[in-house]
Amino acid sequence: MIQASIPPLELSHLVTSGQPHFRPVYAAMRSAGVGLLLVRQGHGRFDVPRLPRGRGFVAVIGDDMDRADGPEGFRRKSLRRLLAAVGGISLISCEILPEVYATAAEVAALGKNVAIIETRPEQEGAWLDFVKEAAPRASLLICTAAAGTA
Repeated sequence: MIQASIPPLELSHLVTSGQPHFRPVYAAMRSAGVGLLLVRQGHGRFDVPRLPRGRGFVAVIGDDMDRADGPEGFRRKSLRRLLAAVGGISLISCEILPEVYATAAEVAALGKNVAIIETRPEQEGAWLDFVKEAAPRASLLICTAAAGTA
């Protein structure tokens, strides 16, 4: 998990030169005080961000590095708490889709909490099962690889 405060000058730099798909998130952080939580495989326990009322966050669960472990690669209790705190979840098991990150940033700027789960096709089913159990009321967007391209 990465939890840090980004100085305003660095945040402005990230808005223009950070990874392109993250730029809208950085812009929402700068303009609307949106929070960002990055969770990587094997980092153990983590807490749900606590922001002032009316400020949302984007949580990115990274399960797509050199391998994909599915929910088993994360502390399940922390994942459950996080997913129960969001109103929308995007499950991405294909290439990067910048519009998903832009939409998440817009929703968080409106004060809502959202999660993006980055994984690989072989773990999509495990994540889908976990999300349905942990956050049955959350809106769910599934972005999957086209048949024969994974």
